[in-house]
Amino acid sequence: MSQAGVVTRLAVRELWITFRLVVLLVAFVAVGATVALLPAPLPVTMQRFAAGLAAATLLVGATAAWSIADERADGRAGWLVTRSVSRGTLLGGWFVALTSIALAGLAAAAVLGWLAASGVSLRLDAAAYAALLGAVAATVAADVALGLLFGTVFGAHAAAVASILLGIVLVAVAWLLPVGGLVPGAAFLELATLTESPVSLADAWRAAGASLLAAALLLGLARRALSRAEL
Repeated sequence: MSQAGVVTRLAVRELWITFRLVVLLVAFVAVGATVALLPAPLPVTMQRFAAGLAAATLLVGATAAWSIADERADGRAGWLVTRSVSRGTLLGGWFVALTSIALAGLAAAAVLGWLAASGVSLRLDAAAYAALLGAVAATVAADVALGLLFGTVFGAHAAAVASILLGIVLVAVAWLLPVGGLVPGAAFLELATLTESPVSLADAWRAAGASLLAAALLLGLARRALSRAEL
């Protein structure tokens, strides 16, 4: 098995034994279950669904920040690096582990959300729903990268708080500035406004692209910061 695979497995194991894995999965599943168990008109259902997914995504970013900062503070990151694991591999393993877990939870929430929405609407566009959930998935990846960046710079508490605050700021900017999905976090706003009316997928694709670009840039910054961080 490659070093990246080993680091990813160790990261998943650490998340499991500290119950962070369960918390992340439950956070997303709870969002889908809530909208499924509390029937409401389609606009209200989608607003609840989008708000819940946004909150769960902020939790993912905070968990990423806390986890990598905790790895540094406890010396586990340094132990791996002294055994020929590169810092880039360490960062990549944690990114893959956290993103995979979050996306598994998001997939379950997406199914429950669709069941809830289709129960109150017979004409909801499945393609638009799928595209918007894809944009949300890209946003989750970007928030993991953001959390890892803060976690390589600050301590666990400060990194988690900073990740949540900046995530809220980005959603607020996307809401206040109508820039057509070019700000990470816009996917939640687009999902909240999904109705039976015909929907243009352009904003969803732009939101996904912007989030993936942000994830790549943030990972690059996190790799640079980790190369200078004390492990």
